Amino acid sequence: MALPVLPPLPPIQGGGGGAQGTAAAGSSGGNGSFATAIGNAIDSLQNVQAQASAAQASAAAGQGDIAQAMIATSRASLATQVTVATLNRAVTAFTEVMNLPI
Repeated sequence: MALPVLPPLPPIQGGGGGAQGTAAAGSSGGNGSFATAIGNAIDSLQNVQAQASAAQASAAAGQGDIAQAMIATSRASLATQVTVATLNRAVTAFTEVMNLPI
């Protein structure tokens, strides 16, 4: 079972430039927005973790394959690590942007 592939992020559409154009583009919540992409990625992470939990439970009950449970657990762990790394990078980028001189 392959991990789902995230779609590429759409370009930012603001046109106004400056802080007001960026804030308007970020808060609009339009179709294909960054918030939607992040929400889909988190939903995907939750699905992978739920599958790993189900595989662990069935293996613990003696009804599932231990190897498949280990693979599902590894996938969930890797997906969590990627999500945390992405979140940390996004926070760092946000902090850098906020510290830019005006």
